[in-house]
Amino acid sequence: MGISTWRLVQVTALALALLGVSASGASAQRFGIGARFVSVSGPESPALDDIDSSRTELWGGFIRFHPTNSIGIEASMDYQSTKNEAETARVRNLPIQITGLLIPVKKTFAPFVLGGVGWYKHRVEALDRGVTTATASTTDFGYHLGLGAQVKFGSHVAAYVDYRYVWVDSDGIDGITGALKKAASVASVVGLLGQLANDNPEESSISRGGSMWTGGLTIYF
Repeated sequence: MGISTWRLVQVTALALALLGVSASGASAQRFGIGARFVSVSGPESPALDDIDSSRTELWGGFIRFHPTNSIGIEASMDYQSTKNEAETARVRNLPIQITGLLIPVKKTFAPFVLGGVGWYKHRVEALDRGVTTATASTTDFGYHLGLGAQVKFGSHVAAYVDYRYVWVDSDGIDGITGALKKAASVASVVGLLGQLANDNPEESSISRGGSMWTGGLTIYF
C-alpha cells in the first residue's frame, strides 16, 4: 500500500483528536494516555523488519477511551530505528494499531480480550557516512488478536500487559533482514533497494505473522 509515513501520522492524529473530543463529554476516568514497551518475537513478524535480530524492542505511546465500563478503544504508535553492522543501511519501523478492548469485569485487576487492525510501516535507507543516499518504503495492513490484564492503582493510574498475535498479507520488503546483514557497502544496499522497487507485488505477496508482548502505564482523566 502506497501510504506515506506523513499520511499515517495524519490519520493517527485525526483519530486521537476525535477520541479526545469524545472524551471531553464523557464521565471522568474514561479517557487515558500512556507510554508502552513492545517486545516482538517471530522471524516473520510484520511489526519488525529488522537488520539485527537481537534488537526486537520498540517504544511507543497510546491513548484509550472507554465509552462504557466494559469496552475500550485504543490508538497506539510505536517506533524503532536500527543500523546494520557496517552502518551502510538503516531500518525504521513504525507500527500503528487501532484496537478494541473487551473488559468483562471492571475491577482493580481486570483481564481483557482485544482485537483490531494495524498499519506496519518499514523504511530502509542506504547510508554513506551517515547521509541517506537511497530509500525504499512499504506499508503492510494487518490484524491482531490477543488478551491481557490491567491493574489499577487508585482512580487515575493503571498498569497493563498483553499478548497480541499480528498477521498481514505483505507485498513489501519481506526477507530484507538477511539481505541487509550481508550488505557491506553503500553500493550493495542501493542495488538491493533497486531490486525491491522492481519486484512484482503479485509474486512477493505472502501471509506472515508474529507475536507482540506489550506493557505500559496509563494515566486516566
